[in-house]
Formats: sequence, structure tokens, C-alpha cells
Amino acid sequence: MKTKIYNVVLITIMAFLCGCDESFLEKYPTTSIAAGTFWTSESDVKMGLTGCYSKLKGDYLTWTRGTLDAAVDNGYSKGYYNANYILQTGTLDPDNCSIQNSLYSAAYAGISACNVFLMNFSKAALPVSAANVYEAEAKFLRAFYYFELVQRWGGVVIYREVPSNIDDLKIAKSTEEEVYNFIKEDLDFAVNNLPDVAYSSGHAVKASALALQARIALFRSKWDEVISSANAIISSGKYSLATDLRSCFIHQEGQLTCPEILFSIKYLSTSDGRQLETDYGSEVCFFRESGLVPTKDLIDDYEAGDLRLKKWYFNSPDMITFTREDGYEYAGCETMYTNYGLIKFAAIWDDQLYQSAMRSIITGHDFVLFRLSEIYLMYAEAMVEKGGGTTTDSNALKYANGIRARANVTALTSLSRDNIRKERRREMAFEGLRYFDVQRWRIGSTLTGKVIFGSNKIVWNDKFYQWPFSRSEMDINTKLVQNEDY
Repeated sequence: MKTKIYNVVLITIMAFLCGCDESFLEKYPTTSIAAGTFWTSESDVKMGLTGCYSKLKGDYLTWTRGTLDAAVDNGYSKGYYNANYILQTGTLDPDNCSIQNSLYSAAYAGISACNVFLMNFSKAALPVSAANVYEAEAKFLRAFYYFELVQRWGGVVIYREVPSNIDDLKIAKSTEEEVYNFIKEDLDFAVNNLPDVAYSSGHAVKASALALQARIALFRSKWDEVISSANAIISSGKYSLATDLRSCFIHQEGQLTCPEILFSIKYLSTSDGRQLETDYGSEVCFFRESGLVPTKDLIDDYEAGDLRLKKWYFNSPDMITFTREDGYEYAGCETMYTNYGLIKFAAIWDDQLYQSAMRSIITGHDFVLFRLSEIYLMYAEAMVEKGGGTTTDSNALKYANGIRARANVTALTSLSRDNIRKERRREMAFEGLRYFDVQRWRIGSTLTGKVIFGSNKIVWNDKFYQWPFSRSEMDINTKLVQNEDY
């Protein structure tokens, strides 16, 4: 599914963000095919659903979400994503929240796409079984987009359907609990109607929805729900840990058949494989431009001999040179201010690719949103918390030690809260989860004083547990109430 095709679909089907301000929903035009001149066949429905999936490629919903680890203590981001630094240095406010506003806009663009689809797809008169699957996919996506919002802002505006006019978009936000209840409605339908098959095609399956359920329950400390959703995925027998540390992330190293992936954002080895329409993507930003680099604080959290250290990172004393395990040297990186580089998402074993000009990188990596490793860690964490901070639960140990064995570190005989939090930090680094772990564990104050690089240190402010609505968004929707302390 190429980017140009996606754009055509979105222009003609979806409600878009206003051209003058990307932070607000635009009333979809009644003359578009979404109003009734489309939606006459299953092929139309499939194209409309493609539009819903394509919005996963919005800012900070896809591979760019990894840069949010540089809003806390895992990394430092520069260049395109240097705005994360305002969180690390305690200066985020409603006027400088460009990253936050971009994600807010992207999530609502996805919601708008799903609402248009759900309002219209039944016009094609599909068999009930097929219609239920299409509806379940759209509702899974809508639930995902809303969770992206509620975990960051708390209560947000709920749009259950496409507004009939521009004024209907300017409404007050719902409470956090109301948003979670709405998400639950969508996810319950998705779990009950998505196909119970192994994930492979880019379309959500039952395990995808269960994984989202588990992540939401984890974020809300609903431990029994975490365990229930995790058990449903694990007991299905359809997934297993990859035997290596790279195939889950790298197209050239077996990503297509990786048994660990529960849901991902699909890309092609074409211009779409750059992951953005312009000339950059994760390969360029994270590796070539050193746009996301790990902190020494993160590196020091790994145990001696941990294979993840050499499979996902490299040390660069001169701040510009990457030396591969076999001695192959590449000195074309931009400055790595922390003396460490990130290769978790880089096809470093493709010699031809890495001899090319910097901006010719087209790898087609899919970005993984849910994988079994996280499910294992969620189960283990839930058991630790149910145990008051420790557990010897046999399954929790089996899952955590399976992850550790793959990384070549010794097995544990019991799990503590500190064990599982460190393991989660190590295993899920740069997959866009660290900020939210800091948020839900309420450990932000422990970050203050940690070194980012050089003399630059983190300054945490507890108001960052929720993000501010941007000034421009509040100017447009005058019924929106700012979050506390902003």
C-alpha cells in the first residue's frame, strides 16, 4: 500500500485536519465520496479501511514514537525531534508543545477516518460476518487512537461520529473515565469479532486487540485484567519469542515471519519504506543523523554480557564512528553527543545499503506496536504488583527468564518490582513506552539530576504526568479546559 495511494484515499474519503491549523478536525465535505457516491462494494469498504490504517503513520504514532524515550531518561533526540528536550529540561508549556500537538492532531485524524468509515461502510450491504470484521478493525484502530490521547492528556473530546457542522466540533472534553469507557466499548467489540488467527498481514487480529486491552489495563493498574488478556494471547499458542534480537525489527533479517509480532505498521521497500513522504525515516534519523541516541544511564542499566547491548547499540568514543561486530567501520554518522548510537532499528548487515548515499536508505521496516515480549513483561509485572512487590509465580518467572535467556543473562529465582521495571526498560527501549512507564509508576522525581549528555541533566516537573493542550488548540475550541498547572 503505497503512500500516494493512501493520500488519494484520505483526500477523497476522510475528514481532514484544517489546513490553517493542524490541531483541529475539519468537517468533511458533503460533496465527497464519503457522503454517498462511494461505499457501494466490498472493494470500496477495503479502500476506506485502508484510509483508517494509513493514519497510523501520523506523527508520533509510528516509528517516531521512539523519540519519546528521549523525553525522559533513555535517550537524547536532536534535529527534527529536539523538542523532546523541553520535557527533559522541565520547560514544556502550552506554547512550545510542538511534538505534543503533532501527536494530538495525528490521533484525531485517525479518529476522524474511523468515524467516516463506521458511518458509511454498511451501505455496501456486506454479509454480516464480513461486516463485523471490518467494523472490528475500525473500532480497534479508533480505540488505539483514543488511548494515545487519554494516556497523555487524561480527559479529551470524544467524537462518536462525524459532526454535521464545524461548530459541533467545538465541544467540551469528556472525563478520563468516560474516554476509557468509550475505548472499552470499541475494544470489546474488536476482541469478539476480529479473526482469531496469527498476525501477519497488517490487519488487526484478536491478539492485537487483546494486547491493546492488556496495555490499557497495565496503564490503569488493573492487574487481573492484564493477566486475563495476556493469558488469552499466550494460551492461543499462535505466538512465540523470536530466537534472536533483531528479526522483530529489521525487514532484511526476518521481520515478515517473526512469530513475536502481534501488530505492526506496515511499510514497503519502496519510497514508502523511508517511512515518511520526504527523504528520511528511522534509518536516516536514528542511525545516520544520530537523531535518537541512548544515554549512558540506560546503557549502564544493562547487565554484563547482555546481548542487547551489542545487538541494539554501539559505543562511539569519537562520537561519529560506528564499528560493526565484524570490524566493518562506518564513519558517516553525525555527532552522537552521548557517545552511544542506536542500531535496534537499523539494517547494519546490508553492506550495499550502508555504502549508499545517506538519504538513499529504503529498508521497508515495519514498526512494531505490540509484541509478545511486552505481553510477557506485562503479565510478570501484574503478578509482582498483586504480590505486593514480589512474586515467585512460575509463569511470571518463565516469561521473564525467557526474555533474559534470549539476551544471555542469568535466570532469576524470584521477581521484584525493581527487577521487572529494569527488565522492561531494557527490553522495550526506544519502542515509545518509557515515558508512559515513568508516568504510570510516578517515578519522575527520580529522574531529576540524571545526565543526558555532558553537563546537561534532566529536570522533571510532576505536571508532566499529563501534557498541556496547545494554545492554538484552545484558541480554536474555546470549550476546551486546560489541564491543571498549565
